[in-house]
Amino acid sequence: MEQKTLSADVRSELKTAAARRLRRTGKIPAIIYGHREPVPVAIDGLDFNRKFKALSESQIIRITVDGEPYDCLIKDYEEDILTGELKHIDFFEIEAGKVLRANISIHLTGSAAGVREGGILEQPLHEVEVECLPQDLPDSFQVDISGLAIGESVHVAQLSPPEGVKILTHEDQVIALVAAARLEVEEPTEEEEIEEGEEAEVGEQGGREREEASAEE
Repeated sequence: MEQKTLSADVRSELKTAAARRLRRTGKIPAIIYGHREPVPVAIDGLDFNRKFKALSESQIIRITVDGEPYDCLIKDYEEDILTGELKHIDFFEIEAGKVLRANISIHLTGSAAGVREGGILEQPLHEVEVECLPQDLPDSFQVDISGLAIGESVHVAQLSPPEGVKILTHEDQVIALVAAARLEVEEPTEEEEIEEGEEAEVGEQGGREREEASAEE
């Protein structure tokens, strides 16, 4: 995987108002933490959005702060729920030669046979947790679902991790399945409801008439 790079400036002001001022200038407030002292930083928003179309915990990023390199993973982020604008990013610094844990995304490939037969494809699991050395960190897991029929599923146990990568997510968890289409129960129309009501009323009236006739006898 190609390593991506960013430059960052140390943030001296950490209050909310200072963070808002940074965002107005196109910067994203962030923090780098890990085995060293946490470093509050600001990164260029335009540069970040150009290099990272999607945020992934499996991408190792080299961030240079005042000439000091930090190899990091994105561990968390905050975004504006209305605009999608990034408001803050947490970077976790990794150590070379030390085992790390990360969440790796799962991408489904192919067209499931069961879907062509009328089934519905569902993907309950979109990522798995792995443990490995930084250099062995996979970009993603590709799962071919072409042969998946209705009622069949793919589980974590069926993933094939590269050498040196251990999957920590429970092997019984379902990644994808093809479910049978649910039958829709038709709601009665207004006319049908009126007819049913009239039939019930006639039935009740007939019952009362028979009871009255029996009482007279």
